[in-house]
Amino acid sequence: MWIVYCLYVFLITDFELITLNVTPVVRDVIVEDINQDDRKDLVILSSEEDDYHKSIILFYQQTGISKFNDKYSSRIPIDEPCSVIFKTKIENNRNYLVIANSDTLNLCKIQDNIIEKEKTISYPNAFAYNAKEPIVMRDLSYDLDEDGTDEWFIPTSRGVTIFKNFSPTSEIKFHIFNEVYIGSNITLFYQFPLVYPIRNSKDTFKPVAFLGDKELVFTYGENWKETKQIKIDRKNPEKWDSSYKIGDINGDDFPDILFTETQGTLNLKTTAYVFLSEGEYKYPQKPQFEYLIKGAVTLPMLKDINSDKRDDLILFSIPLGFTNFVNFFLRGKLAVDTKVFLSDGKLLPSKPVYQTTMTMDAPEGRDQVAYALDDFSGDGILDIAFGQSNNTIQINVGVEEGTLKTKPWKKINIPAFGIIRTGDINGNSSKDIILYRPSGENKNRMDVILF
Repeated sequence: MWIVYCLYVFLITDFELITLNVTPVVRDVIVEDINQDDRKDLVILSSEEDDYHKSIILFYQQTGISKFNDKYSSRIPIDEPCSVIFKTKIENNRNYLVIANSDTLNLCKIQDNIIEKEKTISYPNAFAYNAKEPIVMRDLSYDLDEDGTDEWFIPTSRGVTIFKNFSPTSEIKFHIFNEVYIGSNITLFYQFPLVYPIRNSKDTFKPVAFLGDKELVFTYGENWKETKQIKIDRKNPEKWDSSYKIGDINGDDFPDILFTETQGTLNLKTTAYVFLSEGEYKYPQKPQFEYLIKGAVTLPMLKDINSDKRDDLILFSIPLGFTNFVNFFLRGKLAVDTKVFLSDGKLLPSKPVYQTTMTMDAPEGRDQVAYALDDFSGDGILDIAFGQSNNTIQINVGVEEGTLKTKPWKKINIPAFGIIRTGDINGNSSKDIILYRPSGENKNRMDVILF
């Protein structure tokens, strides 16, 4: 009956919704063919609530409909201390997992529903030793020399160490934001550097860039032994919050840098600064783009919206004015402004080419508003999925001009708070949605939406 129901849903709605039981708490999910059968599986990193016991939960993809059983295929305990997991490819692109803590990197494969440890590499790094809420990191493993085995980019207190064939081959030193704060307790804060491989380089050892606290560092040459550092000054020392992103706005393969800095408490303002590369390893001393948003907290993104191979700037912001406060406290609603700046291949425009406001139900406690940008319709242009209400995920499709169609493309009736991951599960041109909830009344539920 379940298979018949899923087929009925697919035929009348053009998507398949699968609800999975995922006790205990899901911390993150990877979409990957982990059992090497040429079908994408769900690899879930899970941990007990307020405890240190962790496990890998596997949902193997099946043929036909439904793609996944509602009960997991396997649940495998993680026996060693763990704070970070990342996926990697070795031996002609076979899929493995690395289970990591502050002392060791454990290379593992899934074999007959057990975690089989291939190698244990002892190396001090910047990961926590044994986190209660472990995470998946997605930018630590790339095959830069195209030999079928990924290199690893392991953050340390001094910068990043590159591992080739499971051995450290190059240590790149630069400033990391790493501070000790004294409050009710003493807290150590570490902000991981960003990793940006220059994929279109013709060099045998493709260069890679790292963005730290005050500099952009390139490493290149044989086994990445050569480095070049470029100082990037932040603008305002009085900021109380900042973030940074890397993308390619002008299409020259070298990373462009987006900083956002927030100042003030009552008179809040957030400024976005963009430094565009000016050629091979050349950057300006001052940003070529600045944009100020007053009275709001801002979430910036660099994404290729219109499929022209250049990243564009998207600024999501939550206004903190009177109207939003009234909506929040009286109606339980939250307004989110969206501004889009499309790249012309050289610069970003001084004003957004498109802006809109989306209203959604406000979360309570540790719940999060679910949202994601990806191509769900399969036309090559970025769309947005977001929790429009407590029980509705809404998807609006984008058009080439950088705008969103006002009429929703899909409305899916499921609990809408949580975290969305996207990936190509069923092998077509449309990206699929995995929605999980680390907290709240639906924390044991995961929804998979296949387009």
